[in-house]
Amino acid sequence: MIFEYTIIRSKRKTIAIQVDSECKITVRAPLRMSQKEIELFVFQKKQWLEKAVSSQMEKAKNRSEYTQADIELLRAKAKSILPKKAEYFSKIMGVTPTAVKINSAKKRYGSCSGKNSINFSLYLMDKDEKFIDYVVVHELAHIKHHNHSKDFYKFIEKFMPDYKERMKMY
Repeated sequence: MIFEYTIIRSKRKTIAIQVDSECKITVRAPLRMSQKEIELFVFQKKQWLEKAVSSQMEKAKNRSEYTQADIELLRAKAKSILPKKAEYFSKIMGVTPTAVKINSAKKRYGSCSGKNSINFSLYLMDKDEKFIDYVVVHELAHIKHHNHSKDFYKFIEKFMPDYKERMKMY
């Protein structure tokens, strides 16, 4: 399989490849990296790219269209469940979010701002409860660690030893 991709050069030190939700492939490369080096990198990532494109296509196929009534129902469910879960886990974890908000983000189920405000997507309500709990703990852990370091995941593991299994429910 031959892949078409976009190259974005910048003042970075490493090369990276990404497949977005529309199966568009982007290669981010250092300014001085040669075209041949980039092509070799993409060739070496052929198997990974096939899996990533296939995965994104499967996700797109499974993505359902929501009616306005569906969205309002999910929003109401999220507003009644997620703040309570955030409160419960924040007490256990010893962290305090400045706010817990519900939004309609489609590309991420949760986020934590630099000011420790937690945002959850209403679409999270369509997921398994174990995955929902994982997302809540994940975002709360960002209050203590604003990154995805080893310490961040160790912190999550203290409160959710099976977090790796829950992540796979995505």
